[in-house]
Amino acid sequence: MNLVIFDCDGVLVDSEVLALRVLERELALLMPAIDTAPLLQNTAGTSTADILAMVEQRTGQALPPGTVPRIIAAIDHALDEELQPIPGVRDAIERIPGLKAVASNSTLASVRRSVARAGLTEHFGDRMFSADMVAQPKPAPDLYLYAAECLGVPPACCLVIEDSVPGTTAARAAGMTIIGFTGASHVPADQEQRLYQAGAALVINRMDSLAERVNGWPYEK
Repeated sequence: MNLVIFDCDGVLVDSEVLALRVLERELALLMPAIDTAPLLQNTAGTSTADILAMVEQRTGQALPPGTVPRIIAAIDHALDEELQPIPGVRDAIERIPGLKAVASNSTLASVRRSVARAGLTEHFGDRMFSADMVAQPKPAPDLYLYAAECLGVPPACCLVIEDSVPGTTAARAAGMTIIGFTGASHVPADQEQRLYQAGAALVINRMDSLAERVNGWPYEK
């Protein structure tokens, strides 16, 4: 593999749980008569705009204009205040040689802030790619294909580290190989099975095993 591409939220930083908390709080204020919490289950890896569009569709209730940017700003504020790196991720990245990048469904500004807060900017430089750079976010393959194209690496030579079904689906559709990760705090009990079903070649739950797996690729069950 010539390029290792990391998702950000839930792989580099433990952010999904913070975003979910903000979404639950804001939707409770906007839709007090509706229990929206069940609608937010298994939405990890989905953009905030797509999550809110799904909530509108399933509840039949339109959100006020400006809700999407306001909630994104509230999530960014929570991340600035509370975000923590995934345990062991810095050591794992330092032990993986070669070219590394980030590809996330978050905005580029959010990705840069999260990577900086985790102390990982030096490992990725400007090789950070976000949903606002392409026509369609994950689960479409656009973002992963764009990252590979920009870095001049064929998709078949890219290894992706993903925690979500949409991200795994996207990387698989792009023709890349995926290692699933289930070590963040937001992960449902059946996530390992769901990642395998979406196309992951291997699923791990601790970052301290990542470098060994990547450096020893190809992996055989």
